[in-house]
Amino acid sequence: MKTVQELYGEIIASDELKKTFVEAMKADKIEDFLKLHDCEATVEEVREYTETKASEDTPIELSDDELRQVAGGTEVTDTFNSLDETCDCSDTCIRNCC
Repeated sequence: MKTVQELYGEIIASDELKKTFVEAMKADKIEDFLKLHDCEATVEEVREYTETKASEDTPIELSDDELRQVAGGTEVTDTFNSLDETCDCSDTCIRNCC
């Protein structure tokens, strides 16, 4: 018999199993799905495990300030006038026009 972790690994690796699993979840037929796939886990264990995995897989959003710190370097302010093609940079201009 498979554990919930083993079955989850199989589900993640197969689009067909993903679809079948989602359908079983929506139809409240997880127990039938588990039996069909020889898994010893209970419905509650599957729900807890999938909720835990979902929270682990959720991307963490960073604030603008945190993103600037991760990117490194300094923030460049650039005023570009398209008529005379000049700019006033507080740091090295990426266009090398200064």
